[in-house]
Amino acid sequence: MSMTTRDPQDRSLLNESNAPTRYAQRSVGPLSLAAIWFAMAIQVAIFIAAGQLTASFQVWQVIVAIAAGCTIAVVVVFFTQSAAIRWGINFTVAARMPFGIRGSLIPIVVKALLSLFWFGFQTWLGALALDEITRILTGFSNLTLWVLIFGAVQVVTTFYGISFIRWMNIFAAPVLLAMGVFMVYLMLDGAGVTLGEVMNMGGETPGLPFSTAVMIFVGGWIAVVVSIHDIVKECKVAPTQSGEGRAKSDAKYAAAQWWGMVPASVIFGFIGAASMVLVGEWNPVFAITKVVGEVSVPMAILFQVFVLLATWSTNPAANLLSPAYTLCSTFPRAFSFKTGVIVSGAVGLLMMPWQFADTLNSFLNILASALGPLAGIMITDYFLVRRGRVSLQDLYRTKGIYTY
Repeated sequence: MSMTTRDPQDRSLLNESNAPTRYAQRSVGPLSLAAIWFAMAIQVAIFIAAGQLTASFQVWQVIVAIAAGCTIAVVVVFFTQSAAIRWGINFTVAARMPFGIRGSLIPIVVKALLSLFWFGFQTWLGALALDEITRILTGFSNLTLWVLIFGAVQVVTTFYGISFIRWMNIFAAPVLLAMGVFMVYLMLDGAGVTLGEVMNMGGETPGLPFSTAVMIFVGGWIAVVVSIHDIVKECKVAPTQSGEGRAKSDAKYAAAQWWGMVPASVIFGFIGAASMVLVGEWNPVFAITKVVGEVSVPMAILFQVFVLLATWSTNPAANLLSPAYTLCSTFPRAFSFKTGVIVSGAVGLLMMPWQFADTLNSFLNILASALGPLAGIMITDYFLVRRGRVSLQDLYRTKGIYTY
């Protein structure tokens, strides 16, 4: 995977942070990728989206919508990941193929802003958990302070890239699963209902099309799906593969992502839906206080740590990594990867996206509609127009075949 160019003076779009990941440097296998996705999928946004849908659908219908939406997202991933796994390029560089070096600025900026919206929103939810912990323990409450501190912690985490995030998520995934299952037990036991009874609750005000519910969960992942390059460019593959071999690698990694994403999304989505129908609360931080706080204050603190860990294991990989790569790839002389992370994190917090918490599902539908066509264009261009052929050198040249 050589990065020599025909014109040695024309390397202004290349720096250490956005160069293709060499095969020997890659560290993510199928199991690691599944763990990354599992930890990313246990996120409070799914909790909230599922809870808000129980007004129109029964809990079992919400679960089906989650599974269907996530499966559609993985089908798209199967195609969007291919260029990154083969060539080791990030999303910003890959977007230069269909849109050109100049034309790609619009879609990558839009996508980066949407990712930063999610970064800020998830940071707020993690900060809520921190604030609740300190309020319970000491009576101290300062949400703004915790937003800034938790945002800074995630920025530092992202400095170490996908390799560190991979190890953190391998640890976090089983812990999050165990705590999630235990929270389901506490909710059912506290309400005196069975799993089957909860499944048939909700849906008091039907009218929302089921397809809309499915698209909400596609929209929840579409920003990650479109820019999956930033994660899978680290996936291990053989340096020389035939077309059939590449297809098998793509299928293997797509399957790993399905096993990581769908079960975790269903479990945590069920917790959100059940929380709404049983205690009337879609915010996981406040739901935990209601459900677990009545049983044990130490246990309530433990579950707030669960929300914090779920957010911490999701946000860096899903929402901060890609905007940072966008900055250092678009302005390689001005931004290193670390400065890109810092600026991206600051912008995400300044957007204050938590103001839209009550209308999250409407935003997710808009998100799916906005970014879905971007994925379609990139897939069509790579597979049908270019037939998988890429001039890797020209992707980093200001005067090459992608200069439009």
